[in-house]
Amino acid sequence: MVFKNILRIKAALPEVKHVAMFYNNGTIFQTTFEQDINIPKLGENLAEILNHTRKLYEIVNYPFEAYKKIIFETNDMSIIILKLGEESNIALFFKKEEEKELKLTAIKRYITKIEDLVDMDEGELIVKEIIAKEEEIKNLRDILQEKANKIEKLKNEINDITKGIIEGDEKRITKELSELNLECINLNRELEKKQIELEQERQKIEKKE
Repeated sequence: MVFKNILRIKAALPEVKHVAMFYNNGTIFQTTFEQDINIPKLGENLAEILNHTRKLYEIVNYPFEAYKKIIFETNDMSIIILKLGEESNIALFFKKEEEKELKLTAIKRYITKIEDLVDMDEGELIVKEIIAKEEEIKNLRDILQEKANKIEKLKNEINDITKGIIEGDEKRITKELSELNLECINLNRELEKKQIELEQERQKIEKKE
């Protein structure tokens, strides 16, 4: 089902030909584009625009705060990317009509209207972000459990090698164990970070209520 804000934007601004809502990691969660285009690749490249902009700020030693909007204009197409929530964004694609040229100044006039339409369902976006973060946390826990099982298996293997029950390369297995433990430390840090972000999103919902 198309997100209702997309329908509002399309109704209020016929100049908008396509809309794509995406997370910072490049996952598109709502769009008017059909499956005849590469949706995952679209999301990946939209996210790269944000990443490259952040890197550009770092190169010139400018402090990078949460961006508000990015605007591109070419002869045939104009694109606005707007920040929605902490992790979500919206890209709007304007195509120039034959009889009417779409000017950058006109696009800027649309932005306030678009932002107002999007803000109407900010709570729904927060809920979507909560669901996405819960899924990320679940996946991280699954990966951690998988690595913990592998660590236990390798420990048993080293123990059997030491006892002479089986033959094997103890040095290689010890190195693999060390790498797995380091991966688990990094995964736990990422898990803690996601849990903090999830709690922050839940607090936003509580404030709205």
